[in-house]
Amino acid sequence: MPTSTRPPNTSSQPPNVVPLHAPANAEALQANASRGITYEVAIDSFFGASHAMRPKGDRHTHSFRVQAAFVTDHIDHNGMTVGFREVSDLLNNEARKYANQFLNEIEPFRQIQSTGENLAAIIFHNLHEAITIRIPDGPRLIAVTLWENPTSYIRVSRDSRTA
Repeated sequence: MPTSTRPPNTSSQPPNVVPLHAPANAEALQANASRGITYEVAIDSFFGASHAMRPKGDRHTHSFRVQAAFVTDHIDHNGMTVGFREVSDLLNNEARKYANQFLNEIEPFRQIQSTGENLAAIIFHNLHEAITIRIPDGPRLIAVTLWENPTSYIRVSRDSRTA
C-alpha cells in the first residue's frame, strides 16, 4: 500500500476549505463568507382540496403540502438571500387559491385533469411569474414539490433545455 508524502492536516479546517479571515470591515468579511457559495431556500405551505378524475372518478380529498425551492448566489449586506416572509407570502397566496376547493370547478382544471402533476406545474408557473414581478432581483424558482399524502409527491422544475 503506497504511503502519502503529504503532511497530515493538523488544522481544524477540512482539506480544500479556505478559512475565513477577519478582514478589516464587516462588508469585506460578508463578501468573503459568500464567495463561491450557492444558496437554496425552500418554503412549505399546506392546503386541503378535493378533486376527481374525469369522466367517472370519485371525488376525494387530499391534505396537500407544497414546497417551493429557490436558488441564488447573491446575499445582501445583512447576509440574507431573501426575506423568508417575502417568498412565504408568495407561496401562501398561491396555495390559498386551491384551499378548500373542488379543483375540477376552478380554472384551469375545468379544462385539464386536476392531477397532482398538473397542479404542481400550474403552481410552478404562477409562482415563477409572481416572484419575477414582486422580487425581480430575488432568487430563482428551481422546483415545486407537491405531496398528496405524506409518502407520495411530484416535483416539477424548469426544463433546462427551454429555460
